[in-house]
Amino acid sequence: MAVAASAGPGCDRRCFVGRSWSDGSPLGCRGLLLGRSVAFMAKGQPSRRRRVETVLAIVVTTGAYLLAAQPGLLKQFGGSGMASLVWPASGVALAAVLIFGLRAWPGVALGAFVATWVAFNRPPLVALGIAVEATVGVVLAYVLLRQAGFRNDLARVRDAVALVVCGVMAGMVTDAAIRGGVLVLAGIDPAREYGPLMLRSWLGSGLGILVVTPFLLVLRRISLRRVLPDVWRLVEAGGLIVCTLGVTWWVITGGHGREKLFLVFPLLIWAAWRFQLEGAAPCVVAVSVVTVYATVRGLGPFNGTDPQAALITAQTFVAATTLATLFLAVAVTERNDSRDEMDLAARELVRAVNLLGERLRPDKASSAERVQATPQPVNPRIRERSYSTDDDTRAVRTERIQHPPDD
Repeated sequence: MAVAASAGPGCDRRCFVGRSWSDGSPLGCRGLLLGRSVAFMAKGQPSRRRRVETVLAIVVTTGAYLLAAQPGLLKQFGGSGMASLVWPASGVALAAVLIFGLRAWPGVALGAFVATWVAFNRPPLVALGIAVEATVGVVLAYVLLRQAGFRNDLARVRDAVALVVCGVMAGMVTDAAIRGGVLVLAGIDPAREYGPLMLRSWLGSGLGILVVTPFLLVLRRISLRRVLPDVWRLVEAGGLIVCTLGVTWWVITGGHGREKLFLVFPLLIWAAWRFQLEGAAPCVVAVSVVTVYATVRGLGPFNGTDPQAALITAQTFVAATTLATLFLAVAVTERNDSRDEMDLAARELVRAVNLLGERLRPDKASSAERVQATPQPVNPRIRERSYSTDDDTRAVRTERIQHPPDD
């Protein structure tokens, strides 16, 4: 930083500090130097705040992962095979890195290590391998989602597709492959069980992402200022969630077999159509909770002589309800957003046309002024949605709006 100081109180010279000039007085130079010093010292404050935020993100991620990774969610499937119908820890981990960024990955690793070592009573080396597996799968899913342009609001169908392809398929397949290898190499499961073990792990982790991640992303953006004023809508949403929970419990644990499972779908469709993801995500969680509880307890239609077939059937039911509800909710949201954008573009177009009409009135402008009149620029959205999807037609109409022909 170049500094040329003033020679004295009466000097006409000016001092240059950094990129700024002050007057020739010593007070001006010293004041500018002091301001630069304070600004330089203040640069360290954002970095300290970022460090604190990073530590908090890691702590929150670790705690949430430990709460979600419960041994009670596992069910015995012949021999030493253990599997979870829905593994919520995977959904919690992905939601954490989507919300906090990649700085939360140590929380995923620490939570997986502690849960495997303490809660599941595995050796430290096995716990370390599981921690690496969980972290690699989640980080890979995060990177692929960001590359695909995923948005946390899940307001587009492409976001739902990206969550399935990048999160469930790519990320959790890698997760399951590493997990199966760790358990086989540690001697916990035989090598011949690698394929079924990988399949069970992938389905459980994938369903955890489909069920838990959208719910947490929705929960994060819910605003009490927006929800509380509309009391009746809030009551309707709460009643819908309670009804979904009750109907699912009655259908699964009431001894009705699998013939009445379809009764859950009207409630899920209502939630997705009426409330979009804000109502669909809690209802999906309610269906999944009842299904997991009944399956682990040996209740309902998802228990039979073949435990592995029963597990696959239950996971298929949860996957079908979750995917159908998720995509319907996102499609309705995207349609509503497109309609709002069209309405906004139409209002701006009407405003632009009215403005042109005011400027082109003969009683307010001469012929020369009419030629030189320049309307306000049209919003770019009008070019994208000008009553036609044909580029040439849209260009012609936009040109006519901006440069109307003379009479």
